[in-house]
Amino acid sequence: MLSLAHLTFMHAGPLELIALAKAGGFDAVGIRLVDPAPQAEFFPLVRDAALRRQVKAELAATGLALMDIEAVWLWPETKAERLRPVLEAGAELGARNLLIAGNDTERERMTERLVELCGMAREYGMGVGFEFIPYTALKSLPYSYEILKAAGQPNAGLLIDALHLSRSGGSPADIAAIDPALIAYGHLCDAPAASPGLEEIRTEARSARLYPGDGGLPLKEFLRALPPGKAIAMEAPSTAYGDDDMEKARRAGAACRKLLAESGRV
Repeated sequence: MLSLAHLTFMHAGPLELIALAKAGGFDAVGIRLVDPAPQAEFFPLVRDAALRRQVKAELAATGLALMDIEAVWLWPETKAERLRPVLEAGAELGARNLLIAGNDTERERMTERLVELCGMAREYGMGVGFEFIPYTALKSLPYSYEILKAAGQPNAGLLIDALHLSRSGGSPADIAAIDPALIAYGHLCDAPAASPGLEEIRTEARSARLYPGDGGLPLKEFLRALPPGKAIAMEAPSTAYGDDDMEKARRAGAACRKLLAESGRV
């Protein structure tokens, strides 16, 4: 399954995002329902029942799956129960996964919140993709793996982003150290091989990624390192490809499919 992550077109509303995913030939889409900031403000889709009905109908009409809902970040002040409306909305739309990242320097508390949210996700039939990001407290693949194992939740696995893996100092070879059963899915994009430096990696991740094949990341090795059958989501927000979102979606989808074919993942 190839999904289009919302961050790729963060300005798009959910209906527009579905149209872009369909135009790009994606199989699924990810939709942001909650802001990742500590206040965790809900996006309109959580409160707007009429909009949810429209989105659900459009997903059915296009045949697209809802790969995940995002983006729950674990902060010191995170309260799992407050996020229940997000999961309720996601379940109504047929979401398969809840995306969780971590930004709490207190390891035990972050692990406890992860356990709580995984339990809540199970109530709604969802898996959990637990994502490390090098400019947060959950900085690396090894550390996120430790937290995930400590949490011990059967519906949770690591979400490994090709850019975050590279910018955290990791490589595709590091994925071999991970139990394949504890890998949920992957995020795909490209970027220059050399890191822009610690001060710039957040900006790069949020607005300066490249489409597969346009940079220097070892993406074929990354894809081959992921266990067979795992879904892939393209997350590539970028200002490098003009202003025509439909054309960008088509170009992005074609680049992903080409790379997947060359990597033996079709």
